[in-house]
Amino acid sequence: MKVGFAGRWNPLDKTAWSGTYFHSYNAIKKHYPVETFYYKWPWHVRESLILHKQFQKLIHKKAAVEFLTGYAKYFSKQLEKEILKRKVDVLFVPSAPQLIAYCKTSIPVIYMTDATFFQLQGYYPLFKDIAPYNINQGLKMDKLTFENAAHCMVASEWTKQSAINDYKISTTKLTVAPLGANLDKIPALNEINTSKNNICQLLFLGVEWERKGGQIALDTFYKLKEAGLPVQLTIIGCVPPVRCDDKDITVIPFINKHNSEEAVKLYNIICNSNFLLLPTRAECAGVVFCEASAFGVPSITTNTGGVSTYVEDGVNGFALPVNATANEYAQKIQSLFVNENTYNQLCLSSRKKYEDELNWDSWGKAFSIIAEQILNK
Repeated sequence: MKVGFAGRWNPLDKTAWSGTYFHSYNAIKKHYPVETFYYKWPWHVRESLILHKQFQKLIHKKAAVEFLTGYAKYFSKQLEKEILKRKVDVLFVPSAPQLIAYCKTSIPVIYMTDATFFQLQGYYPLFKDIAPYNINQGLKMDKLTFENAAHCMVASEWTKQSAINDYKISTTKLTVAPLGANLDKIPALNEINTSKNNICQLLFLGVEWERKGGQIALDTFYKLKEAGLPVQLTIIGCVPPVRCDDKDITVIPFINKHNSEEAVKLYNIICNSNFLLLPTRAECAGVVFCEASAFGVPSITTNTGGVSTYVEDGVNGFALPVNATANEYAQKIQSLFVNENTYNQLCLSSRKKYEDELNWDSWGKAFSIIAEQILNK
């Protein structure tokens, strides 16, 4: 069996879709030969999209140009032509509904996504105030993609339920397949640090301060200090828009995982962390939870979006209600940290959650089962 990998980005780019393209590509390659179909925007498409976005700004609306019918028809047609030249048995399309919504082919398609377009409306900041006609076109295109696919691998139960309820997709066409960690090096089981020193090490890892709940994380840190718990907070990925001049706060605006020296730095920081603290406001999946679990680091986060597929209460952390306060986050962290046996068991079960579910080998096996079933129908 030969698999076609069709996407909007280069699958060899480790940064594309938070590493998901790179890791899913390599997970498939462990089972089958892979032919890539990778489409950049040609200049005339790029220029027209820029003009469209500028027009939308004039009427004070956002544009999700990749969810416009014209955009989708253009790229669907490009893929349609290309698969006639390079034969594959199964086509895998990750997070690129534009490629298959209007593509006419007899090749079975496995589509992968971490959200439906329906779910994103008003949920992610990027998808707030989209022009109504753009939303209508996007919903139609996204629904067509789910309908045209032979099977859909969705990254969470949250997305599965949206496909069923909002697009009327049969549950038999849907498989929840969690994503894995976007890291080149994972510690061995015997390297997992379940012991803790006297200082509670918190890690906030995220690029978008507001969406990831940065202010709640910061307030949680101060609540823990007020409660008398020795605590330190490391913020990686952004510069907080508020003052963080406490001596126990370290801010690292950016770490390049794909630079060997910086990757080692990140590796050591995660190894020495006691909790990943991410009170996220909106999250489709959360590769960062896979990464924390790989290190045996429990995640303290929010039960929103697809998070519950990645963080299971009492197993690899806790997902608090969306309206939980910093005081509630602080109480949860302190209650776990001061109970050494409970904390140690949580670290070990976090790693087990990674080994059993939150890794790319498990995802690759799920893909293989689906591909074989499709071809044997």
